[in-house]
Amino acid sequence: MQICSNCKSKQFEGTIFCAECGANLLPARRHETTQSLGQQNPLNHQTTSQHAFDSAVDEAANRPVLTLVIMNSGRRITLDLSDDLLIGRKDNARGIFPDVDLGLDGGYDAGVSRRHAILAYRQSVYMIEDLDSANGTFVNGRRLSAQTPTPLANGDELKCGTLLMRLEFS
Repeated sequence: MQICSNCKSKQFEGTIFCAECGANLLPARRHETTQSLGQQNPLNHQTTSQHAFDSAVDEAANRPVLTLVIMNSGRRITLDLSDDLLIGRKDNARGIFPDVDLGLDGGYDAGVSRRHAILAYRQSVYMIEDLDSANGTFVNGRRLSAQTPTPLANGDELKCGTLLMRLEFS
């Protein structure tokens, strides 16, 4: 998430204008001369790279465990979101093998698409993004717009089509 410098509201990373106040969220341009372009202190670069690596390790260690509880079957799926996870249902003929296969839980009858949604963990926030699924993705009864990452919270109810799930963080 990024913070608007004008109104201090949280905005998704990559947002150009604040949704609350309309302020420009792009960073101020740096003024460089042609002499300074491409020059970098190698020791400073190494320190910065190590700091970024350490921050990523710390974030992974402090990340809460996400469990997806499928309400109709009672199945509990503990997820590792070190990478984005595809939610959907398997289709061997088309070579689609989602990370979270809801076909095992009545996904076909519930209207779960083969490539339904993406679960991700970015900047300490769990997110879900509908992949323009045929029957929609819902968080707490609200249908999500396609291709729009939406933050998730502990206890949220998630529906892919009509298949109801609950998110648990621990």
